[in-house]
This record gives sequence, C-alpha cells and structure tokens, in this order.
Amino acid sequence: MGIKNIYQIREISTLSFNERVLQEAEDPRNPLLERLKFLGIFSSNMDEFFKVRVASMHRMIELGKRRMADVLEVVAEEAKDLDERFQAAYAAIISALGDQGVRVLTQKEIDEHSPELHGWLQEYFHEMVLPSLVPVILCDERPMPQLTDGALYFGVKMWGKKPRYAILELPSTLPRFVALPNGNIMYIDDVIRHSLDEVFYIFEYERIEAFEFKISRDAELDIDNDFSEGYVRKMQKVLRQRKGGRPTRLVYDAEMPSGLLKWLKKELNVGPDDTVIAGGRYHNMRDLMRFPVRRPDLCFEELEQAKHPVLDGKRIPMLDIIRKQDLLITYPYQSFDHLIRLLREAAIDPKVEAIKMTLYRAASPSRIVNALINAARNGKKVTVSIELQARFDEENNIRISERLQEEGAHVVYGLPPLKVHGKLLLIQREGSLYAGLSTGNFNEVTGDLYVDSLLLTADRRLTNEVDDIFSFFDQATGIRALTPPKFKHLMVSPFNTRKTLSRLIARETAKGAEGRIFVKTNHLTDAKIIAKLQEAADAGVKIDLVVRTTYAVLPHKNIRAISILDRFLEHQRAYVFGKGTDQVVYMSSADLMERNIDWRVEVAFPIYDPALRRQVLDMMAIQAADNFKARELDQMQTNRYIDGEGEKHRAQSETHRYFLQLANGA
Repeated sequence: MGIKNIYQIREISTLSFNERVLQEAEDPRNPLLERLKFLGIFSSNMDEFFKVRVASMHRMIELGKRRMADVLEVVAEEAKDLDERFQAAYAAIISALGDQGVRVLTQKEIDEHSPELHGWLQEYFHEMVLPSLVPVILCDERPMPQLTDGALYFGVKMWGKKPRYAILELPSTLPRFVALPNGNIMYIDDVIRHSLDEVFYIFEYERIEAFEFKISRDAELDIDNDFSEGYVRKMQKVLRQRKGGRPTRLVYDAEMPSGLLKWLKKELNVGPDDTVIAGGRYHNMRDLMRFPVRRPDLCFEELEQAKHPVLDGKRIPMLDIIRKQDLLITYPYQSFDHLIRLLREAAIDPKVEAIKMTLYRAASPSRIVNALINAARNGKKVTVSIELQARFDEENNIRISERLQEEGAHVVYGLPPLKVHGKLLLIQREGSLYAGLSTGNFNEVTGDLYVDSLLLTADRRLTNEVDDIFSFFDQATGIRALTPPKFKHLMVSPFNTRKTLSRLIARETAKGAEGRIFVKTNHLTDAKIIAKLQEAADAGVKIDLVVRTTYAVLPHKNIRAISILDRFLEHQRAYVFGKGTDQVVYMSSADLMERNIDWRVEVAFPIYDPALRRQVLDMMAIQAADNFKARELDQMQTNRYIDGEGEKHRAQSETHRYFLQLANGA
C-alpha cells in the first residue's frame, strides 16, 4: 500500500482501539458475562465507526482526496479481520456460558432438542411479536423502501417454482432476548424464524428461510452557518435528512443466498467502495450489553464506592463546605450523587439566586435536569447551555431544552456552529460564585461507568472566568459576534488552549533532561501539539502518555505511551507539566485533537489546592504503573499488553483502594 505511518491515521488508530475492546472480550481474566458485554461495546463502537468515520472518508474521496481510498481499503480488511475474531470470541463465550448453565438456544436447537417449547413459542409469537411485524414483498416493479440505519432486517427467501424475496424488520420495541420457561435464553430473531410460516403462509413455497442483515449509513449532519430559521428547527431538519444518508457498510449472514444478496446490494446502492462483511447469524450485537442474565459469580465483583473524606461526614450544606475549601470528586470510585445533592440543595436554598450549567449528554430521564427544573420552580434564575450537536443525543437534547423552557429556565445553544463540549456549573449565592468544572458529562448513568473527576471551588480566580464563559454564551449569536474574554487561569478552546499548551510544553523543552510532561487523554492526534511533544522529547524531556483511543505519535526513546482498558471507561483528561515546586496540574474536558483545540468550546482547569493536586498526581502515577490492563502504543499499534516483571499493578483496582484509604484518612 505504501501509506506512510498508516497506523497513526485516525481511522486506523480507531480500529486499533476497537481491537483493544475486543481483547477484553477475549481475555479469560475477565468474567464471562463481562466478556459478553465487551462484545456488545465492540459492536456498538464499530457501528458508530462506520456511520461517522467511514462516512467522512467517503466524503473526502468525493472531494478528490484519493489517498483516502487506499485507507478505506485497509479499513475494510481490518474490519473483516476483527469481525472474524468477534465471531470466534462470541462462539467461545456462548459455549462457556452453556457449561455454566446459561444457555442461549437457537431455532435449530429448539427444533431438535426442545420440541416441548413449540407451543409456548407460538403463543408468545402471536401475542407479543406478530402485531409488530411489517413484511415487505420485493418485486422488480416497486423500489425497495428506505431501510433504517442500524435497524435489524431479515432478508427472506421463499423457495418454489419461482423464488420470492421479502424484507422483514425486527421490531426494536421488543426485548432482544426472550426468557424461556425452561430457564434458557433465546434471541427474538430465532423466535421469529421459528414462526416464519405464520407471517408468509399465504404464499406457496417449498421452504422458507430468513437471513439477517443491517445497513450502516452516513450519520454526519450537514449544517450550514445560516441560523436565521432557528437552531432547533434547523437541527430537526438535518436529523430527518440523516435517516437517508448514503450506505457505508452492509453486514449480512454469510449463509444468505447469492441472489438475495445481489438484490439487496443493488437496491441499497452498495457500491464497490463500500464495506461488505459476510458475518454471523446475528447482528446488532450491541444488545449484548443488555444481556438479561447477571449472575454475580460471572460478573465483576461489585465495587464498594469510597466515602468522600469531606462530603460523607456530618451533613452540612455543600456550598458552605465549598466556600471554605476546594473539593475533588472522582467517580465511580466516589459517588456521582454528590453533584445531584449539590444541585438539589441549591434548588431550595433561599440564598441561591442563580444556577448556570452546560449539558452535552444527559441521562434519560435525568436527575440533573429534574434538579434544574426544581430550581426554576423555586424562583432561581436557571440558565442552561445545551449542545444540540452532541452526536446521537440531538433529539434527547432538543426534548430537554423544550422541557426546561416550559418550566421557565433560560436555554442558550452555546456558540453555533462550534460545539460546546466543556462541562461547567456555576451557582450564585448571596453574590458569591461557586463553580463546578468536570472532565466528563453531567450524566448519572455514565457516572457509574466512566472514570471522571469534578472540581468544586469558590476560588475567584476560577469562578470569575467560568462566569465570563457563561456571559459570553448569553450574549453571543455565533462565534463571530463578540470579542471573547481574556483567560488567565483557565484554558478555554478555541481561545487560548493551543497557546497555553504550547507555552507549557516549550517551558519543559527548555529544561532539557530535567523537563517532565504527563498527559492522559482519550485522543492524541493534533499534529502541532505532537510536533511540540516530539521537540521536547528530542531535547531530553521525559514524557508519559496514557491515551485511551486514537493516537498518532511516532515512537521516541523519551516517550512512553500506553492505553488502558478495563471495567470502567477511562475518560479523565489530565495534563501535568514539570516537577516539584515548578509543577502545574490541569484537568480538562478536552482531548488533544484539532477539533477540541480549535473548533469546540472546551475548558481545562488548574488544580491549585495542594492536597487535591497530590490526589491527581497519585492517580496519574497509578495509571502509569499499570502492567495488567495497559497496552503499549507502538508504531504498529499491535496492542501488546505491558508485561512487567514482578508484582502486577492493575490501575483501576489500585485506584479504588487508593480512594478507600483516602476515605479512612490514610
């Protein structure tokens, strides 16, 4: 192929990350049901990859960037290899679960070994499934209806004097897994296959079979910069357009007859540049994340959340505590509910005058949103900046914005066309300001799954600048409307993040071998930042990188780069420059990508409190020492596990113990 540094290209690096997720499913050190869940995460990730990244590649090819056609060819091959590994891992896990008494029965197994279930399955099918089925008979005279991105379909073939084809969508409103009377599990797919004659009985055929497939479509939103018709209305329009996006991948049952496959490819306009994967019997395996059996002995040991050394003591209003000291909450090791408590207290506190908050991805339903509504009902001035371009959360965010407005809250839409990705909270109480700055979403569901940190502070150096950001949101109509405020303490994209990061890296570069840089982020692909890191490494600076997903740095003797995947998604971002008294520590909502530095509103915040700075540094040291779930990020992104000699260090387990000790005053 001859593409230079192909494994540092974002799309290939994303596939490498997805391979790391697949490794977790293949890893026998993980409990069986957790391995099954990792297969679901892998499947979901691959769906999004084709809807977003591969779709973007097609757009670039259409604009004349033919180099991307070569990358697309590599992507197709890598994706097929990963799918083969997925199928092998799935078969092995299902077999092992069967040995543990958790059996997933197929239609064939029902027919051969459990005929006593036929009556129950027919009754279930007629009562629960049949009313939701809408079969479409395919014929040359009528075009095939538009198929929904990500939905599951059966391509049905009826064998007879003349073959007949049909399309049948599997209802997304029904549970994917059916609990059988004998205690086993069955896919709804096989329940439908079992009773297929009940759907097509009016036709004459010798036999009938259903072959599963799904189509992935371009999910990018084409949003121009004309917002005269209103931002919400524009978003609703482009969301409707997304449903008809061009195909980017067809995945089908490898047993599908060639005639049916040829018809589908023709009707779906799947061309030679699109990825076509002959897969297994079942698709949309993201549903494995909701597998109905949760036996404790086949899952991760339940985590005992650590008490917060300050907040879980005597019940004192949180704003009174924050007025006296900065607080850092790191969940899920500590409870996300502390944030809910803060908002609920502020909602009813007579001294609180106003609450401002950014929302990017909220839970549904959301206790955060409920607390904000309660605050509005209690006469507080509530302002919420909602990001309508949060991919795949757009419709939920539109609903939230409408609900908040109905309750009297003031809703702003950030700085379109830029996304507001920074996670900010500001509470005004008796003229004083209190701020919350987070590395991750204000979302109680992901708060139990993602590792993130939230700083709560009354430090005027930070609260005044957070207030400036919200004031800018409230006044600006588009990014070009106003001159942004100056920031001395916060890094705020797209205004001063690049300049500040460049200055801090240059400061360490000047120290040579005495310089130190530590970065933990989800993505590290910004070419200018990478060039500056490599200059620092050339000067002798020791650099530690913990990068979860995409990575584009070439190997260097002074750069050590790892990626950690474990039971929780590592979502914190942290930047550490220097050592000793010269050390500065930031946490951030921003990844080191061009989009996050130049094309989004992001916030990195300094940790000024010495005790909290020590916490962050301790967490980062634990991450860097992982030799259990860490993979080396080498030039080929081979995802080789770090195999340190001697004692094993599992970062997430040790971080959990760290917070338990912190709660006990250790």
